[in-house]
Amino acid sequence: MKEESPQSFPLPNPVELVRVHIKSKLEKVGITPQRISIDGNVITVTTDKKSPEKIMSTIREYAAYKGFTIKFLTSG
Repeated sequence: MKEESPQSFPLPNPVELVRVHIKSKLEKVGITPQRISIDGNVITVTTDKKSPEKIMSTIREYAAYKGFTIKFLTSG
């Protein structure tokens, strides 16, 4: 029986992890993220309506843990 060598999988990109986290948290409460832009370590999130403070706080905590700062904007 041949033993297979362990495979190496790439680690997830921190930017994509934060992007997915932002999208899922906002969509869960019925807010549509219209744009998520990244400039260095600052992520700007533009939504269709004002996000609740509790959601923004949760997203900011997670982003800070990953090394990013979040700015929230509302279009309209």
